[in-house]
Amino acid sequence: MLIEQILEQKRGALRVNDIAEILDLSEKQIYKMAATGEIPSLRIANSVRFDPHDFAAWLKSRSSAPDVEPRSATSAPRSRSKPFQRAKQSREI
Repeated sequence: MLIEQILEQKRGALRVNDIAEILDLSEKQIYKMAATGEIPSLRIANSVRFDPHDFAAWLKSRSSAPDVEPRSATSAPRSRSKPFQRAKQSREI
């Protein structure tokens, strides 16, 4: 994963806004995850920081995408299914 390679090359600690941008979450959510130990973090005085190597390992362990080979150009075309039709919902007033 490209993000993991970038993180492992970074030398300084990551800040909350860096992690929020990578994970596409709010800074508030990152603070909550750090406080509960859901994400590896460091407390330095009143600041929360993230070791790039620990974060990269955590991110890799959480990845749901298996390592797969790229598709060949000769793969069979996918069949197209009908678009999802939403059932009408009635509301009571």
